[in-house]
Amino acid sequence: MKIIFVIFALAMSAFTANLTEQITKLTNLTANNKEATINLGNLKIGQSGIVINNDLQGKQVILCYATVISSDNNNSIIKFDFREIIEQSAIPKTKLLPKNGDTFIINHLYKNSMIIAPNFKAITKIKQLYSNFNFLDIDLFGAYLKINNTPAPKKEDIVTFAHLNDLGSIFLVENKNLHILDAISLTKIETIPFEIDDNTTISPFQTNVED
Repeated sequence: MKIIFVIFALAMSAFTANLTEQITKLTNLTANNKEATINLGNLKIGQSGIVINNDLQGKQVILCYATVISSDNNNSIIKFDFREIIEQSAIPKTKLLPKNGDTFIINHLYKNSMIIAPNFKAITKIKQLYSNFNFLDIDLFGAYLKINNTPAPKKEDIVTFAHLNDLGSIFLVENKNLHILDAISLTKIETIPFEIDDNTTISPFQTNVED
């Protein structure tokens, strides 16, 4: 039992490392201003972050989102995403475009998350394992779906809700696995085995919001 626990703990440690914010600079910006290179390697396709310009009299300004589209041992290529960015008082937005030398923060807001799981016990276990994450109450998502008359959430519902609430990642329990999804691209960043001694399943997910 101890061996299993140690292996699981090591897996969780490596898993969490992939969710940590890292800061780097843009290089080799393409002529069409759609892609750039960053000097971080071995990233997951679909990992996202934000591009920041800090040349405006020392102020940091969010320019856009960006998502990893390819990665090797040394570098990665990111594609810019100019969807509307929710304003933050600390970092305002602008109409400026990215340029070489601008800052890229990968895994931005990954620790702001939401758990979609079949029962309360699964949610509790995840919160214990990831105690340094800020998990939004799933009932807020349930209420959002009810207001929009969407009992079974679709991909666009999750992306829109995550965007409105500044979530960087989504924890999804499915078929005895725990998946971490990037909230911008909604691609799986990591998957680990996840079992609990509770087979209760609440459809489409655990929430106190009634239909």
